Amino acid sequence: MLPIAESNSHVSLNQESVLRRITARIRQSLELEDIITATTAEVRSLLGTDRVMIYKFHADGSGRVIAESMYENCLPSLLKLNFPADDIPPHARELFLKYKVRSVVNVDTQEIGQSPVRNLETGELIAEEIRYRPVDPCHVEYLRTMGVKSSVIAPIVHEDALWGLLVSHHSQSRVVSAGELEAMQMIVEQLGIAIAQSHLLTQARAKAQREALINRIATLLHSLPTIALQPALEATVAAFAGVGARLCLRNRAIDLQNSHSQSFGECLIPGSNCVQLYTCGQQPVISEPTIYPLIEQYNVWQERYKTHPHELWAINDIYQTPALRTLQPVFQPTKIRSILFIPLEYRQQLLGYLSIFRHEVDTETLWAGQFDPNQKQTFPRMSFNLWRDSKKAQAQQWTNEDIELAKEIAKQFASAIQQHELYQQVQAFNENLEKQIHRRTVELQNTTKQQQAVFGVITKIRESLDTNTIFQTTTKEVCQLIKADRVSVYRFDTDWGGEFVGDFEAASPHWLNESKIGVNLVWNDTYLQKTEGGRYRYNETLAVDDVYRMGFTQCHLDNLEQYQIRAFVLAPIFFGQKLWGLLATYQHTGSRQWQPSEVNFLTQIAAQLGVALQQAELLTQTQQQAEKLTQTLHNLQQTQTQLIQTEKMSSLGQLVAGVAHEINNPVNFIYGNLSHVREYAEDLLTMLELYQQEFPTPSEEILEEADRIDLEFLSKDLPKTLASMQVGVERIRQIVASLRTFSRLDEAEMKDVNIHEGIDSTLMILQHRLKAKPEMAGIKLIKEYGDIPLVECYAGQMNQVFMNVLSNALDALEDDRESQSKQHPGEIIISTTVGQITDRVKSVVIRIKDNGPGMPEEVRARICDPFFTTKPVGKGTGLGLSISYKIVVDKHGGVFKCSSQLGSGTEFWIEIPIQQALFS
Repeated sequence: MLPIAESNSHVSLNQESVLRRITARIRQSLELEDIITATTAEVRSLLGTDRVMIYKFHADGSGRVIAESMYENCLPSLLKLNFPADDIPPHARELFLKYKVRSVVNVDTQEIGQSPVRNLETGELIAEEIRYRPVDPCHVEYLRTMGVKSSVIAPIVHEDALWGLLVSHHSQSRVVSAGELEAMQMIVEQLGIAIAQSHLLTQARAKAQREALINRIATLLHSLPTIALQPALEATVAAFAGVGARLCLRNRAIDLQNSHSQSFGECLIPGSNCVQLYTCGQQPVISEPTIYPLIEQYNVWQERYKTHPHELWAINDIYQTPALRTLQPVFQPTKIRSILFIPLEYRQQLLGYLSIFRHEVDTETLWAGQFDPNQKQTFPRMSFNLWRDSKKAQAQQWTNEDIELAKEIAKQFASAIQQHELYQQVQAFNENLEKQIHRRTVELQNTTKQQQAVFGVITKIRESLDTNTIFQTTTKEVCQLIKADRVSVYRFDTDWGGEFVGDFEAASPHWLNESKIGVNLVWNDTYLQKTEGGRYRYNETLAVDDVYRMGFTQCHLDNLEQYQIRAFVLAPIFFGQKLWGLLATYQHTGSRQWQPSEVNFLTQIAAQLGVALQQAELLTQTQQQAEKLTQTLHNLQQTQTQLIQTEKMSSLGQLVAGVAHEINNPVNFIYGNLSHVREYAEDLLTMLELYQQEFPTPSEEILEEADRIDLEFLSKDLPKTLASMQVGVERIRQIVASLRTFSRLDEAEMKDVNIHEGIDSTLMILQHRLKAKPEMAGIKLIKEYGDIPLVECYAGQMNQVFMNVLSNALDALEDDRESQSKQHPGEIIISTTVGQITDRVKSVVIRIKDNGPGMPEEVRARICDPFFTTKPVGKGTGLGLSISYKIVVDKHGGVFKCSSQLGSGTEFWIEIPIQQALFS
């Protein structure tokens, strides 16, 4: 065992001086490279060795020399060279990390000494001498190959992980004192602190850089009335060090006339023209014409987002992803190897895809000698000379930072695209309002002062009853009055966790707001959850002058330090008798002595917030009650409409049935006696003819009477008159039958009905309106009846539907002909077919189409509204089609719809199930 050199007073003073200098130099900078460079130089000066270096571990266990200080050229340089993970065995790493063991190796004596900072059994801090034992021969050969005869290693720990090693090498054998080990221990402890500070600085810079990047992209995206998608896409490619990108969006997906919005999946159907593509940089090559001209139309994306609808897809290597086998050919002509595929969603609605491409790269790693992993340290390497490990066409990995940045950028793109769509829609609506605004400008100018006064009162009412306004006003006023750094509102949830409400956070302009809590941040305090609000439920206000003097647990302090909170006041907000939340006032720039008046002021403000919340709740309840009353009134109006029309149709049905009944008796009498009259007339004429044959020379009186009554004409015309009377009576009987069929008073219940009979009876009643008139041509009626079965329905009500629809068609054709200078050939086509409402419910479809003038969309959309009519006063109540809709849809579970186009006519579609039992 080698002797340990004792430090005398001069050496101790020299070490203290050097240590102070090293510590000062470490603390002078937060830049890691400056820190480690200064450290290696000072440590080598302190120890007087040939080489001091700092070795940093990689995530895979290998490591790299990141700093080195050399004395002349006694040893070869290892700066920037990598060492494999097997060079430092796992048990050695465990000793370095768990017990902070310092290692000393003397090659000449072939001994290794270890000095743990912590006890190997209990883990407690100790100050133990170096304990020597024989060193592994492989380790000795390892150091000899490097030209090293004396080695000292101290572990560098950061965030409870082995970050690296501080290594001292000497080409000659030397004695290592306990004082030198203690000095190295102090230096690595300072290095750990400096690394943590530098890491925080790096994180802050990265965060600031990311936020600046996101802000720049957001500025490009949110520049209404235009949206700079192409520059934003180019900035996104640059942010990810990519070589290309694609932004595939739905285009013209919103139909402002029909208020219909197509999904992005519908827009991606091949042949659709509602997809807009923005590209930047290198793109995949689709060489031959195909039904999928866009890679976004391939099934691989749709299948992926059926199972992972909200996730980004980070594809590190296209050619190692089986799901992309169909897409690999379009990327083979390029060097694109990695894809970051990002769905753009806004409130669960897919707006498009953003794809970012990266090239394959060639990598080169500098190793300290060629390493054979199969040897597993059985034999040391023969040389530590530079060995270049070059690899071609390697995929670039997407990091967690890349994915988080992509999520933030995706939010900006989705929000901007959605806002732009809404902006375009609002612009379209505004164009329709401009004329109305222009007409009312003069009126508004005359009443400006009165309007301003009214608006002022309304604004004050809204400020006092709107929750958002309450929070915004309160936080802003409190922050200004007591000059706090930040004021926020915190709300409890059902399990006594909570979150900061909305973006209602006021901050002092004198404080750099780098740790803003932000929108809806969940901050659950386990103590408050266990005690259901703790002291605050008893209406106590907590004022903390300095968080470090309150005895908080380390976990609580870590949470406060995350947001740089140094002092705070929390005042409870009660909603009635229940604890609702907290008014939180924070000081970040340092501790603060809260004055009793300030604490009392915050308590009173919190109490007023509770009262304001109750008032806002009362307003909400009142509004809800008003909405219920409005709905009730609407229901009453609908009921009244139904009662009016039901009574009207009932009266009409009774009248029609009565008239049909009264006409039926005399008509049947006439019809029954016409045959006898015809026989009598024929007998009389036969008898007259016999008389003429028997007495060919009548008297003068008979001849005069025969001439007066025109006996020859009467004999020929009387049979014709009786035949005409027979036809007329038959016509009257048909009309009576149609009236009875239309009224259906004896068929009020649901039963199987021949729909064709109902249509024909309705047409019989309306026959007079189909005929030609002197002033206009007749209306051509075309029946295209299909082979349909009997339909279970309310026959009278369905006849009412046919009457309303056909009457509207006739009105439209008559009005159109009256407005034309020439005769307009009116035409009505009635067709019936068997259809299918759902997969298992068969139906009958009745389509009634005319070639009238049609109607504009705003009229078509309202034709089924109660009391809505375009007819002059006295010609229509606006109830017919409304009642028809309810009969078909509500009573029969069917479909009642209308399609119309100006100048091309109108078509009504009536569809009801064949069997109502299936519908119910």
